[in-house]
Amino acid sequence: MNIWVFSEGAMGTNCYLVAGGDKTAAIIDAGEYSPRLPRKVKDEGLTVKWLILTHGHGDHIGAVERYLKEFEGCLLVAGADEKEILANPSHNLTGAIFGRNISLEADVWVNDGDELECGDLPLKIIATPGHTPGGICVLAGDALFSGDTLFRASIGRTDFPGGSFETLISSIKDKLLPLPDGTRVYPGHMEASTIGFERGHNPFL
Repeated sequence: MNIWVFSEGAMGTNCYLVAGGDKTAAIIDAGEYSPRLPRKVKDEGLTVKWLILTHGHGDHIGAVERYLKEFEGCLLVAGADEKEILANPSHNLTGAIFGRNISLEADVWVNDGDELECGDLPLKIIATPGHTPGGICVLAGDALFSGDTLFRASIGRTDFPGGSFETLISSIKDKLLPLPDGTRVYPGHMEASTIGFERGHNPFL
């Protein structure tokens, strides 16, 4: 498995390009457009099958429409309980972030435990509501893409529409902390971590 990160924009949202050995790839979150990403896809000879959103906030969806046009046949994936946030600009905050409203509908709505086939790399969906009602994490082998659910020594905000501190903490403790210590955590912002580090050092947990 290969993982490339593209951090763009004032909020430094991490957009991940993930590919297995057969060159089938997925994009996870797409905040602001990065010309480096399509160049990497071309240079590596990848085929982008999925664009997966960990949640629907504007800093994670700003480049979705452009990437979908650029990668023909790529399908948009989001949590089934994220429909309202993705569709409603007043909830996804795109007007405040970009000065333009964005409303999206996924091609594929996923639930907890669903698995997406990405060539020879299975992508397991883990529902982790709390930051948003339909927030998800994506587990690929020993790599967890945690969106704004879990950061290095921190957690996501819960003061946006649909957020819940208690629900977020339960999601992390029940769904993420049982993963092996060596599981690498790739968050929506800031640097990577591991489940073992978070279990021992995250002050919120």
